[in-house]
Amino acid sequence: MIREKVNFNTEWLYSSKDYTDGELKDFQEAEFEQVSIPHANTLLTRHKGPDFQEQIESYRFISWYRRHFILDESYKEKRIFIEFEGVANAAKIYVNEKYIGEHKGAYTGFSFDITEFLNSWGEENVIAVRVDSTKRSDIPPEGGEVDYCLFGGIVRDVWLIATGECYIDNTFVSTPYIKDGNGKVKNETVVYNKTKGDKELRVETYVLDKAGNVAAKGAETAMVKAGKRHIFSIETEDIKKPELWDIKQPYLYRAVTKVSDGDKYIDDYETKIGFRWFEFTEEGFYLNGMPIKLIGVNRHEQWPYLGRAVNRKHQIADADLIKKTGFNAVRCSHYPQNPAFLDRCDELGLIVFEEAPGWQHIGDEAWQEVYKINIQEMIIRDRNHPSVVSWGTRVNESFDNNELYITTNNIAKELDSTRPTHGVRRMESYEDSKFLENEDIYTVNYQYPEIPRHKPFIITEHSMDWFEGNGFSWAADTKALVFTKTFASVVDYYFGNKYCLGGFAWSMFDYNNEVNYTRTENVCYSGLYDIFRIEKMPAYFYMSQKDNKESPMVYIANYWTDDSSDTVTVMSNCDEVELYVNGKMIERLKPNLYMNLPHPMYEFKNVIFEEGEIMAAGYVNGREVARYTRRTPEEASRLVLTPEYSHIAADGSDFTAIKIELTDENGTVLPYADNQVSITVTGEGRFIGEKDLKLEGGSGAFYVAGKYQRTGKIQCSVSAEGVKGASCEIIVDMHTEK
Repeated sequence: MIREKVNFNTEWLYSSKDYTDGELKDFQEAEFEQVSIPHANTLLTRHKGPDFQEQIESYRFISWYRRHFILDESYKEKRIFIEFEGVANAAKIYVNEKYIGEHKGAYTGFSFDITEFLNSWGEENVIAVRVDSTKRSDIPPEGGEVDYCLFGGIVRDVWLIATGECYIDNTFVSTPYIKDGNGKVKNETVVYNKTKGDKELRVETYVLDKAGNVAAKGAETAMVKAGKRHIFSIETEDIKKPELWDIKQPYLYRAVTKVSDGDKYIDDYETKIGFRWFEFTEEGFYLNGMPIKLIGVNRHEQWPYLGRAVNRKHQIADADLIKKTGFNAVRCSHYPQNPAFLDRCDELGLIVFEEAPGWQHIGDEAWQEVYKINIQEMIIRDRNHPSVVSWGTRVNESFDNNELYITTNNIAKELDSTRPTHGVRRMESYEDSKFLENEDIYTVNYQYPEIPRHKPFIITEHSMDWFEGNGFSWAADTKALVFTKTFASVVDYYFGNKYCLGGFAWSMFDYNNEVNYTRTENVCYSGLYDIFRIEKMPAYFYMSQKDNKESPMVYIANYWTDDSSDTVTVMSNCDEVELYVNGKMIERLKPNLYMNLPHPMYEFKNVIFEEGEIMAAGYVNGREVARYTRRTPEEASRLVLTPEYSHIAADGSDFTAIKIELTDENGTVLPYADNQVSITVTGEGRFIGEKDLKLEGGSGAFYVAGKYQRTGKIQCSVSAEGVKGASCEIIVDMHTEK
């Protein structure tokens, strides 16, 4: 590659104070600490609690980041850009004391050409970033209540990019022509000429398969005037029977775009693409001509303690978990999410509904202008992703504002005519809400059988029953099952209503929010997984809807205690299930609950409790393929530690979650345990979490992170009164793969 893209995440200096002269090159940095990006301006000390309202105000301040760097002579003929993938919530950029520019919005990236502000090669440069994380009524989603936390800091990756004097600003690579088994690639490439003379430039596009072979190519030559830009529009030759991108086999090609001046290549750009076509029709959603019911989930980009300041590895892990759980689609609620997450959705075959930042509130003219810019940034950034199938151009759950939404839909159509738009209306105004001519998909929150008048439709949120405690990880099994059935019943509704194209469960993970809902203490317990990514009962429902050829499973939705229901519910993707109590078969059943589902549930009635063991065996075509066993929980005996990763990188930002479980002597996790656990961390790492943690549902977690360029071991141990403690060890080394 000619273009260089260098990770710029390390060796930053940070201060939580505001300064009037923090941009000065010789500014005294005694109050600064060294940090790595992604970085949170403060850590939330608790993931729940009555003091959390004070804590969500604690990240509302102005801070400074500074970085010293030297560029060698190899960069002499290059243009240099600084690119930020996300700063919460506004950033002013300075290079060598000179003001470069400002960006508003925490969820879209931005870059600046800093070439003219750099010192001579071999001399030190200083970049300074003033980060404003205060409440700003001019920046979406601010201005009203927000059902999530906005956090503060440089929360996504930073890159230094070197290009030629004539360079590619962005590309839009699409696959609009797939007919009779053949396909073409269309590439619209914006090229700038920053030289002092007009240039005849040639732009070439090469489509490479997984083996690196050229599958197709195209080119265009044009005169680009000095200081101006030109949009090159290239169509490749036909690709005979291209491999298609779909939810099961998401084949990805590479599109390489090169700019040449005469016989010299001067810049290049690479993106992954997928051949696919899709339609939203009254008959359903079709991908590559095949009908697919959208079984989706909403995802907030948020972790305990760290907020959104989380590296690529964990963004990827979230996408992996969504796919593993059984979803084929994800809604990026309610903002554009980390580029690494979308990259992984491309690789996994996860269909993405993306939307601009906002929650219910529409602000004044200044607010709306930033909202429009954020939509532009979102689409230009993400329109090459084959996983993205729709742009959300309405503020989530907002009242109609036809003037604004006609404009935002037009922006989307102008920047990307290949994808439809959608947007979620205010719940109490569904019946009166206007479906605009330039909107494509009618979306509703929750299950309203009488809606919509506009068909087809998608349920964009459903099943948020945390108010009654059903979503708590420590809920009684009867309540946990009620919570689970709220998901199952709506998915059953998807498949029973031909006009419903599918829907998105709320939500994948528990999350902190700025709205203190009743009894939730600033935590939405609506997740299929808790805030630490520990599964709850509803996660198994979605696992049970997966193909039994790939992942046969059974799960008993009963803790098997003396206060459990005598109706035992089993979730399985098998044809039949046998239930046993202490080795005695109770009954063999075919599925009998929520019969529209691809894999309905099983209900075994009048199962008499006997302390000991309950087991379910699943059969496909008469052959046992899966079994699940529960034991009656006994007295608490020991703690168990399970690290998410055994190795982490010494880059200052990598970390691993370490799950804590309280079990009995048989290894059964105690589902109602809320013991206080003490955590000790020593060695070459840092602790992130609560040193004294109260378990929820017998489990909890903490994080340990590596220190920059400090290798070695991190020792972790946990203890609790009356039970055996546990310990584990994490290796910190210099590997950089994330």
